[in-house]
Amino acid sequence: MSRRFILWGAVFLGVTALFAADLFQMPKLSPDVRKQAAELYDQECYACHRWNRKFAGPAMRANVERYLEDPRALFDYLKDPKPIHPDQYRPMEIKKLSDQEASMMVAWLLSLVKDSSAVDRPR
Repeated sequence: MSRRFILWGAVFLGVTALFAADLFQMPKLSPDVRKQAAELYDQECYACHRWNRKFAGPAMRANVERYLEDPRALFDYLKDPKPIHPDQYRPMEIKKLSDQEASMMVAWLLSLVKDSSAVDRPR
């Protein structure tokens, strides 16, 4: 094989790997990000979800706990929610979250599961 062919193959594989990489990153949880996430929760989630108990939807803490090992899955779910328990709850009716909103929510929700004393935890 020629060196040129090997070089182009290596470049192709490198570029392909960049596109295949998981580029999801949670933002740093500054006080401003926490406030924005809490406000978004109040607007889009609180009507149906309480933190520790079932309401019109399942308890949010239990929902979030299932994603502790895979935050990207929670991000994907928030971007395009599909009913998980259609026999128990009606489908979520939330606005389509932007990537920024979804990643902010993931970071905030996971932080609340890890810190039960957080003052911005929903009721």
